[in-house]
Amino acid sequence: MTRQKLEDATIREALTGSRLSRRRDFMGKRLGLLAIRLLVSVNLLYAAIFAKFAGIPQSVALFMQMSQALHGLISQPVFRLGSGAFETMVAVLFLISKTTRLGARLVVLWMTVILLSHIFVLGYGFFFFDAIVLLLLAVSYLLLTGRQSHQGDGQSVQNTAA
Repeated sequence: MTRQKLEDATIREALTGSRLSRRRDFMGKRLGLLAIRLLVSVNLLYAAIFAKFAGIPQSVALFMQMSQALHGLISQPVFRLGSGAFETMVAVLFLISKTTRLGARLVVLWMTVILLSHIFVLGYGFFFFDAIVLLLLAVSYLLLTGRQSHQGDGQSVQNTAA
């Protein structure tokens, strides 16, 4: 082989390798984002279905404490079941591809409210640290997908202009 052909073959191999590397990186990121969506949604659905809707004693006591902190303005069952309904809606939004970023934003908002309620009323415990983990996962999801949405917007604007 001549030197030029050898260099061309080396360049082709390098390009093919970088394409495979990019494809693997893309698939890894997609799987990571899917894992975040599933972890957060399953956690929210578990809390809603098995704690709030089922009315386990710990959940009832927690929401009774929250109701008393609000001077009974919202009764414990309404507070508990409303919270469960909202968490279910947020979990479903986070699972649906077209509404995932909205769901992630709502998770961030909801976990912030939960953290504040634990700091000022309920105290620190398992649910407090669970809320921190969910908040960090939702923020991570938004940060990891933020560039994609902005790049996609720019491309669609360029395509529209063309």
